[in-house]
Amino acid sequence: MPASIYVYCPAGKDGLGRADLEEAMEEFFGAADEHCGAGSGKAGFHLDYELEDDEDPHAWADRLKPFLARIGVRPDSTFGVFPDGWEPGQAWRRVEVFGEDRRRTDHPSK
Repeated sequence: MPASIYVYCPAGKDGLGRADLEEAMEEFFGAADEHCGAGSGKAGFHLDYELEDDEDPHAWADRLKPFLARIGVRPDSTFGVFPDGWEPGQAWRRVEVFGEDRRRTDHPSK
């Protein structure tokens, strides 16, 4: 199972919509990822990506944060970085596009 990056954008805020962000993300990742899912609801939307096996998810995350800020993603947008084979209780990374970036071990829904 490849490493995954999940991007979350809240509803009710100014900034890129889902279709525009999907297009920008496709250009950003190029051939290094596979868009593996997305969803929308009252709280906002998410875009899910799986990186190719030889890609370093943390190197991509380090580049993704300033990229999203530069292209006008919505305030309070975040993304989670889950290493290859991640299971609940293991370390993962939560990145606030306009805030903190830290490693966590709690469940991502908290």
